[in-house]
Amino acid sequence: MNLFELQNSFWRIDEYENFSGNETRLYFYLIHLANRSFWAEWIEYADKKMVANANISLQVLKSARERLKNANLIDFVAGGGFRVKTKYQILIPSSTSKPSPYTNIKTKDKNINTNTYGKKKGFIHSGSDFD
Repeated sequence: MNLFELQNSFWRIDEYENFSGNETRLYFYLIHLANRSFWAEWIEYADKKMVANANISLQVLKSARERLKNANLIDFVAGGGFRVKTKYQILIPSSTSKPSPYTNIKTKDKNINTNTYGKKKGFIHSGSDFD
């Protein structure tokens, strides 16, 4: 797993999803935990500890991890009960990513609308600066 690919993939997806600061913090904290655990396939981490270390509330944690899961950045299995930790998995970015939102922007053609001085709008152009 390449850390730079994960980071670039996150920011590329963020252009579409517009993640909040809490979601971003949670994702990069999970990457930190994965790196610290030598990129184990699943990371187990208690919700109360995650809330304290990521400095977010439990409700924000639940909504943030759900949003990251919907964006195919992570997968998780929620802990169910006393002392049952949530399992997290960092997903490998897919090679077929969404195209950049900037590819469909139309730019002006320099051959169009040059030196018209309002002729197309019905102006009578006399060459004066006061038209």
